[in-house]
Formats: sequence, C-alpha cells, structure tokens
Amino acid sequence: MVNPDEVIGEEKQEETAEPEGGGDDEASGEDDAPDPLEEALRESEEYKDRWIRLAAEFDNYKKRRTREFDALIQSASENLIRDLLPVLDSVARALEHRADGDEESDGFKQGVTMIMEELPKVLQRRGLSEIEAEGQPFDPNYHEALMQMTSEDHAEGLVMAVVERGYRLGEKVIRPSRVVVSGGSAGEESGSEEEGEKESEARQS
Repeated sequence: MVNPDEVIGEEKQEETAEPEGGGDDEASGEDDAPDPLEEALRESEEYKDRWIRLAAEFDNYKKRRTREFDALIQSASENLIRDLLPVLDSVARALEHRADGDEESDGFKQGVTMIMEELPKVLQRRGLSEIEAEGQPFDPNYHEALMQMTSEDHAEGLVMAVVERGYRLGEKVIRPSRVVVSGGSAGEESGSEEEGEKESEARQS
C-alpha cells in the first residue's frame, strides 16, 4: 500500500529540483553574453589599425607626388638648358672676337645677332611673349607708367615710348612694360586746364 506521505515528499523534491535546473540555464546564458568593455576595446583596436594603414598610405602618396614633381621640374629645366646651349655657343663665339679686341668685326656682330635671334625663339617656345605697349592705350594691368609727357603725335592716354619691355608667361604678367604715357598736345592740356578753371569758378559762384 502506498504511503501518501511518501508521495507528497517525492513531489516536493521534484518541484525543488526544477528551479535548480532552470537557474543553471540562466546563469550559463549570462556567462555567454559578450562583455561590452571587451567589445569596445576590440573595436578601438580595429579602428586604430585602420587609421595606421591610412596614415601610411597617405604618407607614401605624398612622397610619391613629391618625387614626381621634382622629376617634372628637373625635366623642364633640362629641356630649357638644352635649348639654350646654342645661345651659349653664340655668346662664346662673340666673346672670342671681343677678346681679340675686334668688336667691330663681322664675327662679333654675327655672334651678337645670332644671340638676339635665337634667345627670343627659345623663350617663346617656353610660353614667353612680349607685351605690346607702344602706341597702345595705357593699361595698368600690363604697363607701368614712369612719366607722362605732352605729345603732338600721340593722343592722351596712349603709350608714346617703351623704356623697358614687359613680358608674359602664358597669361601671367611676369614683368610689366615700363612706359612713357602721352598727356596729349600742349593745346589740349591748356584747354583742359581752362575748362577746369571754368568749372571751378562755376562751382564757387
């Protein structure tokens, strides 16, 4: 015959065992969850490695560009010097005649002429061009006025003489033309002075 007290005792033991098993499952689940601090440290290491690689790549890029730029400058200088060698030869030939004291000889004159013919051509091939000035309207972007003089042959504001030639390299002015600007004829100047005096008197009245 089954003892009721024994049955009740066994049921209590089963009920007590079930929560113990469930608690172990929850504890194991908590242990398997990733640690936020470890995750943050791992991500920071990944970002650090990536930044180091990018910094190294950028440094290599800068060095490569510097080498390419230096090579370009050297190549341009080499080509310019090669083009100038014939001019140097002409200078040397002219100086040889001058050393002999024969500056009026045909050889000296020919050497100087060749220099003045060859050098502008070399510079023109490199993008150099002379600024037109004489007879042109004065333009402060291209001309530098040294003085203004009255002129019967040039209208007021025109360049009447070039003291020093100006040049452009491409579209950039590397030296403006130094010029003398016409102030018009003496009659025009006196007439303008009279008109100025009349305007001043009119304002005062």
